[in-house]
Amino acid sequence: MNTRLANLISFYNERSEPVRRNVRCREESKVISQDYSVCTLRRLVFSRDAQIRRAAVWGLGRIGQHPECRFLGPLLRDPDASLRLEADRARERILLRVRSLWHCQFAQQIEESMADSHWKSANRMVDKLVATHAEHPQSWLLRISIRMCTSQLQGAIEDCRHVLSIDRDCYRACVMLGQSYWFMQRTSVAKECFLEATRIYPDCTSNQLCTQR
Repeated sequence: MNTRLANLISFYNERSEPVRRNVRCREESKVISQDYSVCTLRRLVFSRDAQIRRAAVWGLGRIGQHPECRFLGPLLRDPDASLRLEADRARERILLRVRSLWHCQFAQQIEESMADSHWKSANRMVDKLVATHAEHPQSWLLRISIRMCTSQLQGAIEDCRHVLSIDRDCYRACVMLGQSYWFMQRTSVAKECFLEATRIYPDCTSNQLCTQR
């Protein structure tokens, strides 16, 4: 095994250590980006070695951009449960990292308005967020949450369908779509949505289906 690949696997194996997480996080990303291109990591995802595959998926989560979310989507259904988990985490990490500072701060303000039950303000702000960052699924998911909480179920359904049109592997949108139909007492359609969520990501458990927002 060459040194660069050994470094990638070493970083991956030590990813959960507190010191690694808090002190060397940026160093990991720098080393990975210096040693590997996104194209190389994509290729390593199809290695016969399970550990290399997981490390490559993890690496994509550290340095990948928005397009890598679509690439990682099918891996949510991989036979390897550990790889599925890494793919889910990598997609979330990418989506969080590629947001602008304004996006992060504005989303936090919206969540604070939700926590204080200031729904008119939350609705107004989230509409602005979606208009400004329409390409980002997290913007839509936040508006879906608000619409569900304020009984705007038809609007929530429309937003869920839009998210799935731009990210067909967003099982969270499937879950929220099912919840919206469930609240409308359309239970058969809701169950179909929940089944689709588990098809996209088999580890989306029944508990997640009932509680996720």
